[in-house]
Amino acid sequence: MAWMRGRHALVVAVVLTAGCGGFGFGSVDGPSTPVTPAPVPTSTESTYPPGVGSTGVTNPSRLGSVHGDHLNETGYTLVTNRTVRYPNGSLRSQLRISVAVDANRTYLANISIRGPEAPVLLGRPPATASFWSDGDTYLRRLTRDNRTIYNEYDPPDSYAGTWRYWVYTAALTGRPAADVTRTISPFQTRTAEVRRADGTAYVVRGDQLRADQPSAAWESRDNTSLVAHVTQSGLVRYYRTEYTMPADGEQVTVTRTVEFSAVGNTTVGPPPWADRARSTAG
Repeated sequence: MAWMRGRHALVVAVVLTAGCGGFGFGSVDGPSTPVTPAPVPTSTESTYPPGVGSTGVTNPSRLGSVHGDHLNETGYTLVTNRTVRYPNGSLRSQLRISVAVDANRTYLANISIRGPEAPVLLGRPPATASFWSDGDTYLRRLTRDNRTIYNEYDPPDSYAGTWRYWVYTAALTGRPAADVTRTISPFQTRTAEVRRADGTAYVVRGDQLRADQPSAAWESRDNTSLVAHVTQSGLVRYYRTEYTMPADGEQVTVTRTVEFSAVGNTTVGPPPWADRARSTAG
């Protein structure tokens, strides 16, 4: 896509505690009999992340909402990769996007497109680009056709080019909460408990679609699979889908991964090439 303004044309792509206390009564003249509290029953379901139970994801929108809450008003790094391959394994298209966003919403987005049918987010593939902004200054580095261009450009007049654009539109399909919900909703899932250093407490898997799956877009997809890594508090650190679908008269394989890291610990400063981009404005 092309931004019309700028010094240089920019191309982008409860535990439920049921307390049953007993009351002991002694004789009228004697002391009361000591009371022993009844055991407090616990629900194992309450140890799972919101929207997740022992049988799988019970409420995708609830899980998505809590996941999104983890990312509000804090820094994080997001990496997405969508790769499509022909039956012989050759690459049809690949779009990889990494966006580091800090709490002040300064961002650095790195984009790579490869393959003959890759989206033309940066023009003709293969191409790579980096975009940085602190909300006031906008810098770009674009490499395509064996040439690298650096420049500073005018702030975008609209949504395109903002940090929201790179996260909500280029990397994800909507806000993080919506992307998690839309990705998981079509699947029949199951849950396995794990303990990993990155905070993952549960792995959710799915290898078939629900009979009542809510997305018509999945109707033509076969050999579907899902895996998601979820912390006990409901942050979905990683999720991956894979399926086959028709394209150009062949069944291609589509793999999409999304990963969130350094949540609450991401800071973004000017890139090493910032001075060069400023000096070649326009």
